[in-house]
Amino acid sequence: MAKKAEYLVIDGCVQDGRNVVVKGQPYSPPSKEVADALVAEGRIADIKDPRAQQLLGDNPGTVDDVDDGE
Repeated sequence: MAKKAEYLVIDGCVQDGRNVVVKGQPYSPPSKEVADALVAEGRIADIKDPRAQQLLGDNPGTVDDVDDGE
């Protein structure tokens, strides 16, 4: 089932199993701990974060439902 992405990759890419999510794409971390670590590293940001909003402004329509693998 798809769910709404809460985060956006803002730097580099994130590999989640076989899936690679690149800068500017929505990302749903598998756990809060993973989300906290990636936010602390500066790899992802909350969709409402100004950095994420800037990327969305550069690439409108990138955030949609994302497949969570289920």
